[in-house]
Amino acid sequence: MVEASKSIINVFVDCDWGKKNADLSAKFGVRGYPTVIFVDSKGNQIEELGDRSPEGAKKQIEAIAKKYGKAFPATFAEVAEAAKKEEKLVLFIFATKGKDSMALEEALSDDALAEALGKFVIARTVIKRDDAEAKRFAVASYEQPVLLVLDPAAEKPEVAPLRKIVGKKTVKELLKEFQSIKRPAKPEGGGN
Repeated sequence: MVEASKSIINVFVDCDWGKKNADLSAKFGVRGYPTVIFVDSKGNQIEELGDRSPEGAKKQIEAIAKKYGKAFPATFAEVAEAAKKEEKLVLFIFATKGKDSMALEEALSDDALAEALGKFVIARTVIKRDDAEAKRFAVASYEQPVLLVLDPAAEKPEVAPLRKIVGKKTVKELLKEFQSIKRPAKPEGGGN
């Protein structure tokens, strides 16, 4: 079940028996705790967890991920070629297991960012000290989420990311950051 849950973004909402986040409890009709609800990228409910056995939950998560989601690649190499072909930049999300990361990823799924995110091919991984990508891009020691905007055509993109965004940001802050990023000029001769 743990492996299956890596194919979806998990957001934990503290309701403290109705004392916190009452708006979300009301929106989704939560009557008891814990309640597990699956939503799409726009926040619309897809379904509620049915079978709570590990095998039943695993099957439901896998079915939802297959039907509604697409897992982000976890390495720069996986997205660099696609980004080059599509003439886009790479947005590499280095997530953590903390609240700031969940808030940042929730902001990234906001409709207001859809157009701005269209200029990126996205990769995502969780920061771990022993992770090769976290080490390569010098984020292995971070306890907050990090977004790196990278030029896939750069010889060593880890040396000079186009933008490094650290910590929780609002939709408005992210939009401003993304809109200010300019793709590097192509070298003379039109090649990448």
